[in-house]
Amino acid sequence: MDVSGAAPRFMVSGIISPFGILRDSIPIPGDVVEAMADSITEVKRQFPPAILVGPPSALTFSITEGQGFSLPQEVVLTNNGVFGSLLAATLTSSSPAVVVSPAQIGKLSSNETGSFDVAVNGAGLLALNSPYAAVITIQDPSATNTPQVLPVTIDVLPQAEIAAAPAELEFSVVKPLSGAFPVIPSQTMVIQNVGPSGSVLEWQLQRAACIPWLASFGPVHGTLASGQSEVVTVAVAPPVATLKGTYIEALKITGFSTNQAVDVTLRLTVT
Repeated sequence: MDVSGAAPRFMVSGIISPFGILRDSIPIPGDVVEAMADSITEVKRQFPPAILVGPPSALTFSITEGQGFSLPQEVVLTNNGVFGSLLAATLTSSSPAVVVSPAQIGKLSSNETGSFDVAVNGAGLLALNSPYAAVITIQDPSATNTPQVLPVTIDVLPQAEIAAAPAELEFSVVKPLSGAFPVIPSQTMVIQNVGPSGSVLEWQLQRAACIPWLASFGPVHGTLASGQSEVVTVAVAPPVATLKGTYIEALKITGFSTNQAVDVTLRLTVT
């Protein structure tokens, strides 16, 4: 801005207009800049944007009680207005549990799309009160159809509970005078979700230590609804150098649940 003369003059470049960006840098008198601002306001009135939300047009989240934040879901936002319009939308949630990012999307020209993410914070949400309902309001005062709303449904699931049977698997083998050990029959154990109806257990299975005689076990992960179970097969194969004695390993079952983890003991006796 130059104020050395009688009237202020401005150096203006990169002006965003409904028809694109004015990239040339030219000196413009102050009264012309004011007139341009007025004309842009008038253009907004003559070429109003329109809000088009989605896909999706509604959101549903399933989250386990006490688990924290859900994974975000993406929503598309489009300026459905006439050519020359610009959409500058503000997004607000009706619930503190529903988090929207970003909170503003601006400068969408006609038929141009943007997007925003929605996530749910499960802290304080109880399965007893499920489902929860909220809305995200999308508004632009200059839009022909402002405001628009995006419905959000939150299903809060009760926590699962891990159970495993048997609690211990016992293997035994006689050490040969020379060469490899004979094949030891594999055994199975059962992992179960004994949590309340509606609970879902996403479980993983891993060994507690890297004991070489534990040859394989699986499956190593899965999802169990309340009352469902999974059979896991365990195989052992002691190396030739294994001495006589009793060896212990453990398989740990973990997952978000009331008890978080359960161990199954593996015992190998070499005589």
